[in-house]
Amino acid sequence: MRTILLLLALVVCFFIWDRLANDGIYTADVERSFREAAADMPHGYDTGITFNRDLLKR
Repeated sequence: MRTILLLLALVVCFFIWDRLANDGIYTADVERSFREAAADMPHGYDTGITFNRDLLKR
């Protein structure tokens, strides 16, 4: 259980650091790579993986 909580804390810290220090550059790069990967799939871009940035603004 501690390992899961530590991993979750690291992910949260990454998102906070990326938002505050880098204006979301790394998160945007991850989103772009998911979009490119989804565009390469047979179904196309319409059902690609996206992130809801509004969740971080609450």
